[in-house]
Amino acid sequence: MATQAQQIMPIKTGSKGMRAREALMDTGLALLGEMNPRELTAGTICIAAQMKRPSFYTYFDSIDDLLDAIIRREIDRLEALYEAQGVTDKSALHRVAGIPLNLVDIVRRDKPRVKSVVALMGADLSFTHIRMDNLRRDIEDATTEGTLSLAPQQIDLFMHIYVGGILSLVARRVEAGLSRAEVKGALEILLRGAGADAAILKDIFADRRAD
Repeated sequence: MATQAQQIMPIKTGSKGMRAREALMDTGLALLGEMNPRELTAGTICIAAQMKRPSFYTYFDSIDDLLDAIIRREIDRLEALYEAQGVTDKSALHRVAGIPLNLVDIVRRDKPRVKSVVALMGADLSFTHIRMDNLRRDIEDATTEGTLSLAPQQIDLFMHIYVGGILSLVARRVEAGLSRAEVKGALEILLRGAGADAAILKDIFADRRAD
C-alpha cells in the first residue's frame, strides 16, 4: 500500500527519492539475513543505511509497509526470472518445476541475498503465494493439460504447500549445502503428490545438471 507521502507526491524512477527508498529496502532485506522480520525497526534500518530516522517515514508508514514493498519487489524479480527460464516451448509442468531449480542455482552466486529473501517470504506464506501470478497460471495450465491432477479448488492450497516447500528447500541449500540431487528428489515428491505426469518429471530432471 502506498504511503500518504507517496500518494501526494509520487516518486519518479531514478529520482533521489526513489534511490533513497530503494536503499532503505535493500538495507532492510540485508538485515533479514541476521534477524527475524519482527525484530526490524526503523531506527535499525536507518542506522545501517546511514540515513536519518525521519527519512524512513517519508517513504514508509511502518515496518510492515516496508516489508510489504520488499516482498512485492522480490516477487516481481522472481516473476522476471520465471519468464526467462527458456522453457516456454515445453509443458507448463516444466515451468512449475523450473523456478525452484533455478533458485537453488542462484544460491551459489548470491547466498546472503537468497537467505534474506527466503526469511522474508517464509515469514508470511499467505502473503507470498497469492502474489505469484505466473506460478498460479502455470499450475492452472498444467492441470488443464493433465500433467498435474488437481481440482480447481485444490490449486490455492497446492500453491501454498509448493511455495512453502520451495522456500524450505532453498533455505536448506543455503544453510546445510543440500545437494541438487536432494532438491530434485524433494521436488519430485511434492509434484508426484499433485499427480504430476511421471514421464514429464523424468524429462525435467534429466535436463538439469547435477552438483
